[in-house]
Amino acid sequence: MSVLSRLFREMWREPASVPAATASPPDPREIFPELEAHARAPMDLHVAILFSEVRIGAQRFEDIMTQAINATSLRVPPLKAIRRRESTLNLIRYFRHARTLPGRWAECGVFAGTTSLALCLAARAEDPTFDGSGLHLIDSYEGLSALREADMRTERRADGSTVTVPPPQSSANFAAPMELVRDAMSGFGGVMLHKGWIPQVLGQLPEGRWSFVHVDVDLYEPTLACLEYFYSRMSVGGIIVCDDFGSPAFPGARRAWEEFCGKSGLGYVALPTGQSVLVKA
Repeated sequence: MSVLSRLFREMWREPASVPAATASPPDPREIFPELEAHARAPMDLHVAILFSEVRIGAQRFEDIMTQAINATSLRVPPLKAIRRRESTLNLIRYFRHARTLPGRWAECGVFAGTTSLALCLAARAEDPTFDGSGLHLIDSYEGLSALREADMRTERRADGSTVTVPPPQSSANFAAPMELVRDAMSGFGGVMLHKGWIPQVLGQLPEGRWSFVHVDVDLYEPTLACLEYFYSRMSVGGIIVCDDFGSPAFPGARRAWEEFCGKSGLGYVALPTGQSVLVKA
């Protein structure tokens, strides 16, 4: 196995308590050409320079990230070390805004719970009484749902021809036990966990308004289902963030986002982190 292939596997490795996936990835240079360069860089120094002075309330942002990563046994490979922090910091900032609005909060696509825990730790840094009440975590805890044609990406071969291929990771790469998430969130007793496939599980949520929804489900169908369910239920000024809008490996999420916003005539921003953000008018 090449160095790049090993790095690519490391990039998508599961928490320690999750069995390793067996699917063979494609040549990683076709999707992440900067992979090897990041692996050679002094990443700890870059992270310290960029984030060591960032604070959320009385807490250092890097301390929040470290606690969330360690509590969920998440391995963050060099390629994602900076982007992961930037995207989480964006989510924290939008979450802080949403907490000033009426409504509950949801994360669709939880995996090991790293982001969920970071949001809660950040909220507690500003409000010591915060116990997670109002936050709903939604996941199958069994990996990704079935692929659709909209989830396929086009890959160019050496001879110049193109072929339609599925995302490079198997469903098992995205499965983490619900118990792992529950343990990670044990310090926030008000958090509610919901197990099931989107969109079926969305109908089991309590009715009412929402002010923050983080959609991180990778694929076309569940992304579209989240938008169709939550947008009409958002408070004015409420935030929906799609984590996978700019993902080269998972084009289905962007296709669902653009389809929904296009039909509804909605404006949104696309952030350098690959996230897209919609504010309820």
